[in-house]
Amino acid sequence: MLRPARPTDAAAIADLVAMADPKSIGGLTGIEDPVQAMEAFRGLIRGRSGVASHLYARVFEEAGRPIGVVVAYPGRLVTGPAVPAEARVTEADEFYIDNVAVFPEHRGRGVARRLIVSAETAARGNGFPAVSLIVDERNLAARGLYEKLGYAVSGRAVVRGESFHRMRKPLVAEQTAPRAAALA
Repeated sequence: MLRPARPTDAAAIADLVAMADPKSIGGLTGIEDPVQAMEAFRGLIRGRSGVASHLYARVFEEAGRPIGVVVAYPGRLVTGPAVPAEARVTEADEFYIDNVAVFPEHRGRGVARRLIVSAETAARGNGFPAVSLIVDERNLAARGLYEKLGYAVSGRAVVRGESFHRMRKPLVAEQTAPRAAALA
C-alpha cells in the first residue's frame, strides 16, 4: 500500500535513505559520527520542516512495515545563488525526487516504479511543469528505470565529489492543475 509517510516511519525511512545514499545522512545533519547522524536524521524526518521531513515522503508499506520510500519536494527548497552551478541538482520550478529506495528483498516487484509515479502525480497535481532527479553515473539499472519512465539526461551534477546524471521528465501541460497554495 502506498501512503504518505508518518513521523513513526522515521526509523524505516532513515534506514532506506542510508542504504541508498550513505553519505547523505552526514551531509543533511552535519554530523560525522554515523550513530549520532542517524539519530539526528530520524529527528529531522519526524519534524515538520526541512526537506528531510516526513511531509515530503511517501512510503510503500507491506504487512504494516515500510519497504520503500520516495522523498520528493519543490525544487525551490534547494536552489539559489549559494548552490554552485555544477552542483545544482534541480531548478526552482521543478519537482525534485531526492531519494527512491526499496529494501533489497522487495526489489523487482515494481515498488520503485510506483513510488516514482506517486511523486510525478504529486508534481502534476501541484502544477509543476517537470520532475527532476539525479542518478549516480555508475548506477545503470536506476538510469534504465528512469529512462523507461520517460526521464532523459539533462546535464551533470557533482555532489560530494561524485558524478551524477541530472535527469528530467516534462509533465504534459494539459494534465497539470493550478499549484496548490498549501504546498511548501
